[in-house]
Amino acid sequence: MESNYKDKGLTGLTNLGNTCFINTTLQCLSHTYSFNDFLKKGKYKQKIKKKPEALVLMEWDKLRDMIWGENCIISPGGFLTSVQKVAKIKGKHLFTGFAQNDLPEFLTFIIDCFHTAIMREVSMKIKGTVLTDKDKVAKKCYSMMKDMYKKEYSELLDIFYGIHVSCVKGTQDNTLSCNPEPFLMLDLPIPNVKNTTLVNCFDEYTKKEILDEDNQYINDEGEKVVVKQIEFWKFPDVLIVTLKRFTNSMQKNQCLVDFPLDNLDLSKYVIGYDPKSFNYDLYGICNHSGGVMGGHYYAYVKNANNKWYEFNDARVTEVSEDKLKTPSAYCFFYRKKK
Repeated sequence: MESNYKDKGLTGLTNLGNTCFINTTLQCLSHTYSFNDFLKKGKYKQKIKKKPEALVLMEWDKLRDMIWGENCIISPGGFLTSVQKVAKIKGKHLFTGFAQNDLPEFLTFIIDCFHTAIMREVSMKIKGTVLTDKDKVAKKCYSMMKDMYKKEYSELLDIFYGIHVSCVKGTQDNTLSCNPEPFLMLDLPIPNVKNTTLVNCFDEYTKKEILDEDNQYINDEGEKVVVKQIEFWKFPDVLIVTLKRFTNSMQKNQCLVDFPLDNLDLSKYVIGYDPKSFNYDLYGICNHSGGVMGGHYYAYVKNANNKWYEFNDARVTEVSEDKLKTPSAYCFFYRKKK
């Protein structure tokens, strides 16, 4: 129940030395209520494996409990130490010290740790008869999920992971192949258009790619493949989206991208059975001010009291909605509407 979170969780986190990217990530993660509720039930402790990653999950659960216990300022030192230990074991040297790092990389690392700590084998059965082209895609998606669950299922997959499908089509718009893959977050390009919106970024990500000349290829049946496109079978309950603000030429795109605070409708990108169910409300924004070689991260997060707050390391202040949309917005947390 979201009412249990009302007016709570307004807790600042001490910066322990270039750890603003960690604090910003954790403030958005702590307001991910579905994951909180899963941890609060405590049943995950029966599924936890004797793996290094379990330490990160256990320390996060402790820190999360402190964040929601009392509105104050606390140190994430115990959690950070666990991350550094596990990062060293896993060879992820980016997170073994106190250097500034990229927020999406860190988020990917800790969610992978959470997943690995409780992943287990789960048997999944696929029922039904394939009658339509959509059924064919469904079978491929479900078969992919079945293979994945057989080796490494965890509740993190249900909360944070969606499925996108890479489709290639022939000259008659006939589908030649569809390859489904799970995704944790989407890194969207920023198109060079006036008054750019987040929907424009989704359009750019999913636009058809014409395969011609050097890119053209012929499949096993001798058909020319002319179009490649990314489509979605389903989006996750918690959708994490980043913008491609940093380029290979060591520059930062400071374009202002407009984004909806509620009712982000993604139905037009979905080829699954129930596209209209994918409607989202925003609850977290990770901002990056500064340039490619340095800068500062801070978060805007919506509390269950329907007010927005700026979480800037130890400082927590209320912020009005008209202050949320800035060129610093880098990563978005959207929650699927019920």
